[in-house]
Amino acid sequence: MTDTSFFDGGERALPGVRRDGYVWPAYDDYSFDRVPGTAARALGVDLDRALPPATVPDGDYERVVVLLVDGYGWDRFQAGERPSLLSRAATAGETTAITSVYPSETAAAITSLNTGRTPAEHGLLGWNLRLPTVDRTVQTLPFVTRPADDRRAAAAAAGEDPTVPELSPTDDPRDLTAATDGAVDGEDLFDGRSVYERLGEAGVESHAIQPSRITGGPYGAQALAGATVHGVDSVAEFGLSIRRRLTAATQPTYVYAYWPAVDGAAHDAGTRSDEYAAELAAVCGAVERELDRLPDATAEETLLLVTADHGHRQSDPSAAVDLTTLPDVWGSLARHDDGRPVLPTGGPRNLHLHLQPGTEETVRAALSDADFEARVLSGERAVEAGLFGDGPVSPKLRERVGDLVVVPKSVGVWIDDERRKLEFVGQHGGQHPEEMSVPFLAAPVGSW
Repeated sequence: MTDTSFFDGGERALPGVRRDGYVWPAYDDYSFDRVPGTAARALGVDLDRALPPATVPDGDYERVVVLLVDGYGWDRFQAGERPSLLSRAATAGETTAITSVYPSETAAAITSLNTGRTPAEHGLLGWNLRLPTVDRTVQTLPFVTRPADDRRAAAAAAGEDPTVPELSPTDDPRDLTAATDGAVDGEDLFDGRSVYERLGEAGVESHAIQPSRITGGPYGAQALAGATVHGVDSVAEFGLSIRRRLTAATQPTYVYAYWPAVDGAAHDAGTRSDEYAAELAAVCGAVERELDRLPDATAEETLLLVTADHGHRQSDPSAAVDLTTLPDVWGSLARHDDGRPVLPTGGPRNLHLHLQPGTEETVRAALSDADFEARVLSGERAVEAGLFGDGPVSPKLRERVGDLVVVPKSVGVWIDDERRKLEFVGQHGGQHPEEMSVPFLAAPVGSW
């Protein structure tokens, strides 16, 4: 279902159906959730879903590296000077544009990368998620509570109005398992086995390399089950760890290497900034340097895949919308048992609004009158239309999706309690082409 629309007047058609300026993921052929199956296929393992065969050069591979550069969109790949690693990979192999999943958020997309499943199938719909079974909204990947929710719960317990607590940016989140007296653990976040467990059953050894500060925890234990996890403390160590895993391999090996700093620079300074370019150059340079040091025999058996979980929509923070300034929306939010509002989940470009019964039309009208453009779907309609994926729908998805799913066209829309998200320059999570279109590069390391 490749659309014939063009991206920003470029010369090549991109995958994903276009509707009124919104890109729908290309789940049936060129979508991000197919990356792990593509890597597995290169090692002779069938994980069901993969990108079309032409996206990967023919070859006999014993080692595959999946380098995930968080926040690197197709528009950035096309624009300006590329780091040498990317230019060499593009020349030596195949370059394909693919779409992210929806939402184009790290939490949802990386869960797809770790399970080989769409968000519809695994049910994890963003950084912020509603868990109705424990009457909470939570932060998923760090597996902690939301300070804004904790603050409101404390206000309710003190007999104060939980809808208007005093804001405090110094609040710290709490471990989710401890906060729920053990009622929630990593298995509650998503459905589906990790790809590393399935690869292990087929005789493939898996390694996951990522910053030490995000290793471990209940989410990681589930998402990376079956892989040996290597925490690193610098970009230099990141590249070095990739080389060491490849040179030490004595059996078919899958190396998943994740670097998030490019995404952080985009949030803070935007994708056209020096900070963004510097972070991209740093990670690409570190990886290139170590791949160049591989023994010839190892390089000949190694396939490099470079991709991203999403791109970024460059935005003006002054145009961001605080949802608490829309009284018909804020006053219609569902309530927790203690009376505090169920805060929006997802993110500023992917809002799930959980509403009181009978208020949906009021909220739709308020959003229509608001000073920003957005696509608004009922949660049921979003699920049935395949926005989250084309496979079997997880029960977790159905119980977590908002009564309304709001996809802003250009701006960020969030709440003052979590003001940092309103101040982002680079935004993602929605369906803008800059968020949804990402590169997929596949190159035999021995060819360069």
